[in-house]
Amino acid sequence: MRKQSTEEQKTKAAERRERFRALVKQVAEMSDEQKAHMTNRIGAVLTCKGHPLSLHNTLLLIMQCPGVSMVGGFHQWIKAGRAVKKGEHGHMIWFPRGKGKENTPTPEPSAKDSEIKFLIGTVFDISQTQEIEVQEKQAA
Repeated sequence: MRKQSTEEQKTKAAERRERFRALVKQVAEMSDEQKAHMTNRIGAVLTCKGHPLSLHNTLLLIMQCPGVSMVGGFHQWIKAGRAVKKGEHGHMIWFPRGKGKENTPTPEPSAKDSEIKFLIGTVFDISQTQEIEVQEKQAA
């Protein structure tokens, strides 16, 4: 069962989306030289799985967190043996989301069926995480 959002939660979500849209607009208006200058200062931003992010997502992250180096989602960090520190706030990026995957094959998929949408996702820099305590250490 899905929980209903309160008006305050809806307002905060709308504010986050507006801030993100403003960042996206800023990146879109940057010259190639400005983009190169920003990315050359930081270098490639990697995911906690070791994959480089797109230039656009890298720029979005640099604007939100100038010292960003390696990012991952909440559950990705847990799988990597790290946990997001209490009170940390994530950074917004675009992530692709394919249009629903159906189990029934269609004879000829249309362009609309393979449409990819981009959603706002939240990631955390490695500096916002800490190593998960292994229970064996606690038992010792």
